[in-house]
Amino acid sequence: MADEGESRVVVGVDLAAGRGVTALAALALSPAGAVSLARLAYPVTDNEIIGQALDMRPAVIALDAPLSLPGPVTAALAGGVWEGHPSPYTRAAERDPIWRALGVRPLPVSFLGGLTFRALPLVAQIRALAPASTVIEVFPTASMRALGVSHAGERRLAKTSLAGRQTAHTALNALVSGLPDALDAGGPLDADALDAIAAALTAAAYAKGVTLAAGDPAEGCIILIDAARAAALHA
Repeated sequence: MADEGESRVVVGVDLAAGRGVTALAALALSPAGAVSLARLAYPVTDNEIIGQALDMRPAVIALDAPLSLPGPVTAALAGGVWEGHPSPYTRAAERDPIWRALGVRPLPVSFLGGLTFRALPLVAQIRALAPASTVIEVFPTASMRALGVSHAGERRLAKTSLAGRQTAHTALNALVSGLPDALDAGGPLDADALDAIAAALTAAAYAKGVTLAAGDPAEGCIILIDAARAAALHA
């Protein structure tokens, strides 16, 4: 990990399963509070994800994918009994009341089987290879909401649409230096890259202690940017 007087690096990964596209974004956090893009890539294999993430020596790695199973499922696989909520389909992280206030909600872990079963062994490898890096589960749509890209009660643009990507790109460009200019690049970044950058900003917020946790730590939490303290990202 970097010394206090050096820039720190955090990584966000918009993980995909099947034929989806995985995007990885690394951000450099300067001691003065500046946030700049250090890497934007599209790794395909798990080994590429691990290599491109870990050679940055990140303080925090944020993955947009479920990093745990519902408590009853985990307990059953271990031959035990889960004492909490009995649902085998959702975690407390997906049932948390905070989503009602934000006006967005993650899909239940039971809907994301392929993604979850890619993420679980991937995270185990990352933790074994980089024990000094903290790995967190994030939800970029909530990060965008906390950063003011969209607001509760207003109609949300489809994130893959040109208008949705333009809105997100413009908002993130004001927060992260070094992003490709949408006009020079012939249009805004794709939705996968934008989600990876939002995930990385959540990792930055976690590194700065300005996040909230949805769910039960014993089962697995989703980490959110605390909208009330989001300004501290650049402090």
